[in-house]
Amino acid sequence: MNKLFIPFLFIVCLFMTSCLDDDEPRDKTKDIIMSVSEETGIMYDIFDDKREYPLVCLRVMDEDFPGEWRNLAMNAIEGFDYESGHRYTLKVRRTILANPPADASSYTYRLLEILEDRIWPEEPKEDNKIIVNKEEDIPYEDKCPYHIYNLYKDAFVIDGNGKMHYANYKDGDIEFDLSTAAIRLEFAIETSSPDFIEFNRIGKKATSAYVLSPLTDKIERVSLTRGTLYLKDVISQDLYDEIAAKYESGRTLEYSLVLANSRRYGLQKVHFAISKE
Repeated sequence: MNKLFIPFLFIVCLFMTSCLDDDEPRDKTKDIIMSVSEETGIMYDIFDDKREYPLVCLRVMDEDFPGEWRNLAMNAIEGFDYESGHRYTLKVRRTILANPPADASSYTYRLLEILEDRIWPEEPKEDNKIIVNKEEDIPYEDKCPYHIYNLYKDAFVIDGNGKMHYANYKDGDIEFDLSTAAIRLEFAIETSSPDFIEFNRIGKKATSAYVLSPLTDKIERVSLTRGTLYLKDVISQDLYDEIAAKYESGRTLEYSLVLANSRRYGLQKVHFAISKE
């Protein structure tokens, strides 16, 4: 009898263990469609009780919260590289964690596919576009010009070998050619300023720049890429080569940029210089 009873108990234990395993909470995964706004939002860390340090974040809408734009951390969607001023429709894999960390969300997201990526607001129709023939033609956004941005570096030199450097460079410092040289914008407004949120919105962010050149009266408008202006969009390769080969040492070209938003309205004016070493 005992010989029969022991295997029976073993089978019962296996069955109960299996049932217990099935009762363990599991992550729930589902593929959903998510909209990402062209305009960023502001959120605060859970430990920032006094809301002193605002963080720029995504604004998203999906089937979990239909009709409601909500904040999502900028890096919350794995594999997604966001660019402000673009409106996205994404296919993402949403996971609801059964046992989320105490200091983190119970939702995680992974990008599967970008279904739509378009600049927003859309480019104005041809008959509504702003025509700029001189600086006075540039309209300015409300409350602008305003000191929104600083330039990371505003002076460049080209050496006799055709390489570009930041001014006052030292041996071993980084060097560029025309394809990689760029001007980077840095947000100048402190997060504690009451203007931080207003000027961090899409209508007050620089997406292009009107170029005022010392060599011509013609004003060109060039696009920015993630707050970066590539010099190849401002000067030609021929001009670059001419500076390197023919300009006298110390000769400087001084450029001005009127930074503009997606509506092509001016925000502020900045300056940079290119010199022959």
